[in-house]
Amino acid sequence: MTGWTPSPHAWYRTRSAAAVEDPPSRVRARERSMMTAVLDGLDTSGPVLVTLAGRSGLGQSALVRWAADRAAASGRRVLRARAALSESELPYGVVSQLLEPLDLTAAPPGPTRHEPFPGLAALLRAARTCPTVLAVEDAHWLDRESMHWLQALLRRSTGTSLAVVCGGDDAAAADPGWSGRLGSVPGPAAHHLTLAPLPPDEIATEVDRVCGRADEAFTAEAGRISGGHPAVLHDLLQRFAALGHRPAAAKVPVLRTTGTAVLGDHLTSAVRTLGAEAGEVVRVLAVCGDLLDFPLVRTLARAGSLNERRLRAALTRTTGIRALPDGRLAVDPALRVRVLEEMTADDRADLHIRAAELAHRSGAEDRAVAGLLLAGRPTGSAWAIHTLRREADHAVREGEHDRAAALLARAAEEERDPGERDRLRLELAAVHLVTEPEAGDLRIERLIRTPQTPAAVRLHAADLGLTGGGTDVVRRSLTDALTTAAASERDDLLALFWAADPTGQAIGAPTVPTVPPLPPRPASPAQAAVRAWQLALYGESLDEVGSLARAALADDRRPDGPLIQTVLAACKALCLADALDDAESGLNRLLGALDGSRLRLAAPQILALRGELNTRRGRHAQADRDLEAAEQGASRLGRSDALLPHLYGIRAIVDVESGREDAARERAATPLPPAAEDSEHWPRLLFARGVVALRGGNPVEARDQFRECGRRLLSRHHLNSALVPWRSLTALTCHTLGESAEARRLSEQELALARRWGTGSTLAWAQLTAVLVAGREDRLTGIRSAMGAVRSAPTGPEYARVLAEYTALEMTENGGDRRMAALSLAELSALTAAHPAAPMAVRARALAGAATGTVSVPGWDALSEAEQQSALLAGRGRSNRDIAALLGISSRAVELRLARVYRKLRINGRQELRELVRAMEGH
Repeated sequence: MTGWTPSPHAWYRTRSAAAVEDPPSRVRARERSMMTAVLDGLDTSGPVLVTLAGRSGLGQSALVRWAADRAAASGRRVLRARAALSESELPYGVVSQLLEPLDLTAAPPGPTRHEPFPGLAALLRAARTCPTVLAVEDAHWLDRESMHWLQALLRRSTGTSLAVVCGGDDAAAADPGWSGRLGSVPGPAAHHLTLAPLPPDEIATEVDRVCGRADEAFTAEAGRISGGHPAVLHDLLQRFAALGHRPAAAKVPVLRTTGTAVLGDHLTSAVRTLGAEAGEVVRVLAVCGDLLDFPLVRTLARAGSLNERRLRAALTRTTGIRALPDGRLAVDPALRVRVLEEMTADDRADLHIRAAELAHRSGAEDRAVAGLLLAGRPTGSAWAIHTLRREADHAVREGEHDRAAALLARAAEEERDPGERDRLRLELAAVHLVTEPEAGDLRIERLIRTPQTPAAVRLHAADLGLTGGGTDVVRRSLTDALTTAAASERDDLLALFWAADPTGQAIGAPTVPTVPPLPPRPASPAQAAVRAWQLALYGESLDEVGSLARAALADDRRPDGPLIQTVLAACKALCLADALDDAESGLNRLLGALDGSRLRLAAPQILALRGELNTRRGRHAQADRDLEAAEQGASRLGRSDALLPHLYGIRAIVDVESGREDAARERAATPLPPAAEDSEHWPRLLFARGVVALRGGNPVEARDQFRECGRRLLSRHHLNSALVPWRSLTALTCHTLGESAEARRLSEQELALARRWGTGSTLAWAQLTAVLVAGREDRLTGIRSAMGAVRSAPTGPEYARVLAEYTALEMTENGGDRRMAALSLAELSALTAAHPAAPMAVRARALAGAATGTVSVPGWDALSEAEQQSALLAGRGRSNRDIAALLGISSRAVELRLARVYRKLRINGRQELRELVRAMEGH
C-alpha cells in the first residue's frame, strides 16, 4: 500500500499535522477562557472533565493541544494521546499512549484479577502528588477498553488534582455518544462544550487581522471556502496575505485558487490521521468514488480490516469528502489531483486500471470508464478497447474531437492485432482531419505508404485524405503506393488517384508520368464512377456516363463502407447527365452509410452537391436548407476553404432565382481565403458573380467574370457546358454590349458542345441563346426546338427561361400559337408561384398582362388557379413530389388538388390528364 510522503516543493506541506490544524490564537476565546479557569484552579478544585465536541475540523484537537501546552508550561504533569480509526479495535491503545511517559509499562498487558484496569492505580497515586492533565484528541475513536479505563479513572478520581480534557466529533464514530458516556460518570466536575463553525463576526475579525481591512464580498467568500473551520481559515488567509494581494472583491478568484490548495492540504493531513488503509480508500474515492458503491471502494482499496461503518462515518466528516444522494462518497473534484499527486506515477496508473476494470464490471458508463483508462497503462484487454472505441464515437458525435483523438490513440495502444491497430489509426486520422488537418495528413500519408497496411485501410485512408482536402499529399502517396500494391487493391487506388484530379490539369498538381490513365473499360465500381465523371467533365458519351455511374452506385457494396470520393464522382456525373433522381438517391444512401468523423468530413460536400441538384430542379427551398447545413458543417472543419466557392456560388444563384437580389450581391461579394481561389470550385463563384452583375445592370463586369470563369474551367479541361453555361451567358452579355461577332462565336461553340453532350437542359439553353443572339428570322422555329429539348429536362432555371421565351414568342411572333402560349404561361406561373419576387415570376406576370389566348377545355375554367397549376404540371409528367417541391406544398395537398381536378374535368386519373394536356397543346 502506497505511503503518504510529504511533497517538499511547498513550505506549507512540510509542516506537522498538528501545526496545520492549530487555529489562530484569537478565536475560540470563550472556550479558551473556560479551560484556563479549569487548569488554573486544578490545585484546589479537585477532578474535572472537559469535553470538546462538534464536527471534525472545528478546532477540538487544537484546543486540546492548547490546553495541554498551557498546563505543561505552568508545571502540571501532562499525559497525551490521540485515538485513531486504525487503532479503534486495538485494546488499550489510548491507555498505552497516556501511560508511556510514566514508564509504568511500555504496553499494558491487559486486565488481571488484581488490577482489572492496568496502570490506573499508579496514575491515581501520581495525580495525588502532582496535578495531572490527560489530553485525548479524536476521542470518538476510543477503543472500548480505553473508554472503560477512562470511565474507571473518573469514578476513582475523588481527592486528586486530575483534569481529563477530550476532544472529538460527536457524529464521526460508530458510537457517537463518547462525550455522554464520559460525562455520565458521577464525581468529577464536568464541562461539555460543543463547537460550531466560526460566526461571521469572528471570521471578519480574523480577515482584518491577517489581511487588513476587507470588503464584505471578500470576507463572505473566505467564510464560504473555510466553512468556518478555524485552521482552514487561518491557513487560507496567511497564504493569501503572503501573495501580497489586498482583500478586495476583485481578488476573490485568487482567494478561491488559494482555498483549493489549502483545502487539499487539510484533506491530506486529515487522511494521514486516519491511517494508511483509510488513506488508500481516499485515493480510490479520488479516482472513482462517484462511480462505485462504498463496499466496492473498500474492496479496491484493499481495506477489509477497517470497520466499514466507522470508516464511512469518518470519511463523511472529513473536509473535502462528501456523500452523494445515492449514498456513494466522492472527493471534491478540485481536490482530487492533490490527493493523488503524492502517489508514484506507476501506482496511480495501476490504481486507475484496477478502478476502470471494476467500474466496467459494475456497469458504469463508458465515459467514466474511458476516463479511467486514459490515466492507466495499456493492458491489451478487449473490453478496454471496445469501451474506448464506443466512447470515441460518442465524443465525435458530440463534437469533442480532442477527446476522441485521445481515446482512439489509447485504444491503439491497447490493440495487439496489427490490422486492427491500423484501423484504429485510420479512425484517429479521420478525427484529426476535422480539427487538425495537417496532423491528419501525416497519419494518412503514413498509412498509405506503409506496405504492411491492410488494403482496405489503405484505400479508405486515401479516400478520407481526399475528403479532408489533402489532395496533394494523397496523390504523392498514391504515386508510390501504386508501384507496390497488389492487383485488386491497385485498381481502386488508381481510381482514387484520378478522383483527386479527373482531368489531370489541377493547378499546381505534381507531374506523375508513371501513373497510368483509367482504362476505357473500368475494372472496378470505383474506376467506373471516376471514369463517368471524367467523361462528364469532357462532355462526351452521355449514355456511357449514365451507364458507368449507375453501375458504380449499384455494384459498390463494401463491407467496410463506401468510398466517399467515388460515390461523389458518380453522383456528380449523373447530375450533369440530368439523371437527378439517381444522383439524389446515391447521395442519400451515402449520407446514411457514413457516421462519425467520416460523416462530419463528407457531409458538407454531399449536402453542397445535393443543394446544387435541388437548384437544377428548381427546388429553391430545399436547396437553401442543404446549402445552409453544408455551410454550417464546413465551418466546423479545420480545412474547408476549397469548398466555400461552391457553397457561395450556388447559394448566390439560389438567391437570384428566389428574388433575393440583395442577399445574392452580398454573398457573391463575400471575401474568401486566398486558398479558395485555387479550388476546382472557384469558377462556380465567378459564374455567380457574373450572374449577379448581369442582374444588377453591369454587363461589362458580368462579361469579365464569365470569361474568367471559362478560362479557369478550360485550364482544367472542364469542357462540358452542363457544369455552368458560361459561354451562353458571355454570348448574351456580349450581345447586349454590341459585340455581335463574339456573341455568335460563343453561341455556336455552346451549341456544338451541347449537341455533343446531348442532355435536354444543356441543349435547350444553347438553342435559346442562339435564338436570342443570332437575330434569325426563324426565331419561332428555334424556340420551339429548344422547348422540345427542355421538356426532358428538370424544371430548373434553364427550363423556366426557355418556357418564358417560348411563351413570349408564341404570343408575339407571326404564326405563333396563342393557345400554346396560354398553356405555357400557366405552367410558368405554376413553376414560379413559390417565389413571387423571382425574375421569372416577374416575367410571368408581365406576360400574363399581355396574354390574349385562352384554353378551351370543358371544365377547365371551373378549376381554381392552384388546381390549374397542379394539373398542368402533372399532365406534363411531373411527379407529386416534384409538384409539391415546386409549389411549396405537401405531397398530400397535391393529391387532394389532383383528386378535385379529376372530378371537375370528369377524367379517371393521371394518364387521362396527360392525354388532355397533350390535346390542349395540339398534339
